Amino acid sequence: LNGRVSAAAASDIREGPLESARRTADRYGTADRIRFVLCDGLSGIRKEEAEDIVIAGMGGELILRIVLEAGWLCSPEKRLILQPMTMAPVLRKGLLENGFSILEERAAEEGERVYTVLHAQYTGERKEASPLFAYMGALSPEDPASRRYAERVCRDLENRLYGVQSENGDPGELESLLAEIRKQYGVGAARRGLRG
Repeated sequence: LNGRVSAAAASDIREGPLESARRTADRYGTADRIRFVLCDGLSGIRKEEAEDIVIAGMGGELILRIVLEAGWLCSPEKRLILQPMTMAPVLRKGLLENGFSILEERAAEEGERVYTVLHAQYTGERKEASPLFAYMGALSPEDPASRRYAERVCRDLENRLYGVQSENGDPGELESLLAEIRKQYGVGAARRGLRG
């Protein structure tokens, strides 16, 4: 609508969401500039068709699978915008281990939900993510939305810690990670009994 994108390709594995995207494009008068592709991930998208690739609204494991199956994304000319609904630590770790760098990350809010949005690009440099980076990525501690994201991450980790303690496991690593996130992002400890 703003002329910033001259053409686009939209893909989905199911016909229903793809048809919904077609109707939306028709409503806004952009359907003539979008190619709609029924395919799994990026399997039906040609590498010359896209410079910027947005993969959003699914779990981090699935996003990582889609990225790794599209070998043509292993190019510094391709920019990835990724928005995992769940399993963001798996996505961050997998990207770093496979030669992608996370250049920027921001927390985004929709109603009561808070998500993370990553800008990643292939560099070829394979790295191991620290536990803190796996869970919090490149989110700025100064951003209020990042703090709300950190609160959500802490709740999830507290639930895992509770499970480990219930099974008489070693909570050391989880406790250290929780303390580090709380300190960096200014998140208080949850009160007992308020899990999830």
